Amino acid sequence: MKTQRICDLITCLFVMFVLLLLVACGGKSPSVAYYSLASLDQGDLGTKVVTPLDISLGIGPVTVPEYLKKAQIATRVGDNRYQFDEFHRWTGLIEKDIASVLGNNLGLLLGSNKVAFFPWMDYFKPVYRVIVDIIQFDSDLEGDAVFSARWAVSDAAGKETLASGKSDYRQTLESPSYDVLVDAESLLLAEFSRDIAEQISSLSSQD
Repeated sequence: MKTQRICDLITCLFVMFVLLLLVACGGKSPSVAYYSLASLDQGDLGTKVVTPLDISLGIGPVTVPEYLKKAQIATRVGDNRYQFDEFHRWTGLIEKDIASVLGNNLGLLLGSNKVAFFPWMDYFKPVYRVIVDIIQFDSDLEGDAVFSARWAVSDAAGKETLASGKSDYRQTLESPSYDVLVDAESLLLAEFSRDIAEQISSLSSQD
């Protein structure tokens, strides 16, 4: 009789162990997806290409609002409300990602391999320096991606402003997904890069 009770207890403990395993597996959190912005490549240039220039470019600093300094991707859920998804994140600091993509795009559009990012080494002397202050860079998953920034093109020391302005772009998302969101934001940054490249090309032609 005592042996039967021990067997029943062992069976009960085994069943509870299996149930706990099933609950643990069934309640497993979804994996985190990481994203980065995409640069232009040669096939993206189309017909709107700036004349190649053999110049050196300094990119930065690029600054962003505090709400963009989170690892989680920001999405708009109202005019003044945002949400941050724990399972959709940037691979690194968004301001560095923006600067990197901008530099890559401008190097391609202007035909220059001489691109450095702030703070660059003392030996690097850019002909033009691009400074960007991001005002808004986010998306409504059910609506549009928005990019708004103040920018300036200056001399190497950043003391003389050669051109400046505020640029605003908007791109409607084709579907409510984070993949589409990041693609749309990359396209907005590409548009911005083209406009800055044209400004630099115009400045270079005046020299």
